[in-house]
Amino acid sequence: MTRIIAVALAVLLLLAGCSSADTSTSGEDAGSEAAADYAQDDSAGGGEDAAPEEAGGSEAADAAAAIDEGSVSADGEAPLMVHRVELDVLVEDVPAAVTRARAVATGAGGYLSSEDVRPGTPEQAGYGSLVIRVPAAELDPVMTSLGELGQVQGSRSSADDVTTEYRDVEARIATLEAGADRLRDLIEEAPDVASIASLERELSTRESELDALKARMQVLSDDVARSTITLHLAEESDALADTGPQTGFVAGLQQGWDAFTSSVTVVLTLAGALLPFLLLAAALAVPALWWARRRRRRVSAPQRDTLEE
Repeated sequence: MTRIIAVALAVLLLLAGCSSADTSTSGEDAGSEAAADYAQDDSAGGGEDAAPEEAGGSEAADAAAAIDEGSVSADGEAPLMVHRVELDVLVEDVPAAVTRARAVATGAGGYLSSEDVRPGTPEQAGYGSLVIRVPAAELDPVMTSLGELGQVQGSRSSADDVTTEYRDVEARIATLEAGADRLRDLIEEAPDVASIASLERELSTRESELDALKARMQVLSDDVARSTITLHLAEESDALADTGPQTGFVAGLQQGWDAFTSSVTVVLTLAGALLPFLLLAAALAVPALWWARRRRRRVSAPQRDTLEE
């Protein structure tokens, strides 16, 4: 009996040892699995942290690309502008100021388009009006230099956008040139003289239109490349008062009176030019009319005598 109890206790102890071993093994396995899960979670967390950084870098790149694209579209093709400026300057000596203005224009790569200078006299103050063409990029520096000639009394400026007109002329030139080339090919292939003559007339018309359009394009190009400055110089401020824009009722009345007097002047000039010819015509016509009337009377007198008889 004692032996049986001892065997039973040994079996129970063996079973208890096996279960504890299984438990520790399962705990180690669970710990390993937990460590692996943590490692995966950690790497996943690190991946999530890295992902926003990559996403942020991608968004920055996209934003930079968008900015570049925007700047390209904004800076695409600049409009073609024609700038004109008027400047009124009060100076002490008009001829000396004109000389300096000429030097400023030449130094900036420009030139004088026209010049009207009246030196001062004891009876009248000096006055000068210059039209200066300068490169568009040099407009501001030249205006600054011209303003240093004396006291600036006023300035006026305008800017006209000629992009649409320029592009239209450019497109029409391209179309006409293509048509002219085609006409030249047809002339070489024409079967008879009549066809050649007809095609050459059409080609001549196209070439005339081309010349006119190219001349217009040249004018537009020159106006865009060079700005126009109208400089008024005077030794007295009263002489500069008439250069500014005139508005209002009095200004309109003055302009209307000027137009009327100009019309009268034109009519009187025309009458004066025609008067010698009218006098000559009258000198020839009066004797001719007198002789014609006298001849008519001589012819009609015998006829009346005959009728009376």
